[in-house]
Amino acid sequence: MSDSPFLEIVELADGDVILQSADDENGEPLVRIRFAPEIVEHLRGASFDIAREMLDKAIQDSRLWGEAGEDDVSEARTLH
Repeated sequence: MSDSPFLEIVELADGDVILQSADDENGEPLVRIRFAPEIVEHLRGASFDIAREMLDKAIQDSRLWGEAGEDDVSEARTLH
């Protein structure tokens, strides 16, 4: 990963939403979100906004960066 502190959220042509380093457009994405086709219909065009909110929350919680003091995330977690 680049040392760039700038990240960008991009919606790809296939509908996936990725988080990548702003200066590394050809590298592997840091995160990829793919919604199942059947849920995309129910989201009525809001899939990018939902993915953005998911990524914003993860960044705010520092879960993407593994900062000291974070909860143990070794077990799978499910929110209902």
